[in-house]
Amino acid sequence: MTSPSDAGLQAERTGLAWSRTSLGAAGNGALLAIREIEHAQLTLALIPAALAVVIAVATAVYGRRRTRALRHAPLPVPLAPSRAVPLLGWSVAVLAVLSGIALIV
Repeated sequence: MTSPSDAGLQAERTGLAWSRTSLGAAGNGALLAIREIEHAQLTLALIPAALAVVIAVATAVYGRRRTRALRHAPLPVPLAPSRAVPLLGWSVAVLAVLSGIALIV
């Protein structure tokens, strides 16, 4: 149970977590794109950069919706998201693997 001083903090923490994830994915995409453009090559390594941008936008949009839902009373039922969080989580994991491969190649 949360104390009255915690009211609204869950939504704020949720929003910050989604923002950090979105910023991390966007930064990853920017670094991959800069690396390829710096070498004057447009190769398949730009695919992870494009994927990172898509993930960053999707994370930002979903995070904003989720934060807004948590700020409204009563809380949504069910509270835990069913598909979006695992989908975005796996997307970030795939992005990490693809980024590693792009850096090695």
